[in-house]
Amino acid sequence: MHAVYGTAYFCAPEVIDGDYSEKCDVWSIGVLLYMLLSGQPPFNGAVGKDVTAAIKKGQYNMTGDYWDKISAPAKDLIK
Repeated sequence: MHAVYGTAYFCAPEVIDGDYSEKCDVWSIGVLLYMLLSGQPPFNGAVGKDVTAAIKKGQYNMTGDYWDKISAPAKDLIK
C-alpha cells in the first residue's frame, strides 16, 4: 500500500506519507465519529494541501459549548 487514495479529510498521516496499512482505517473512523458528533472535520483548511498539513500536525480541538454536551466516553472513543 503506497498510493494515496481518498478524501483529504479522512486520510491518516501515514496515507499522506504514502506508506500505510489497513490500520489507517481506524484513523478514518475516528475522523468520521468526530464529524458525526460535531458536524465539522477535526482538521480543516481552505484547500486540500491545508487539510493534509493540519492532519500531519495532528492537533484537533474538543472544547467549547458544543463539545461540553458530548459525553466523556464518546470523546475517549474518538481519541
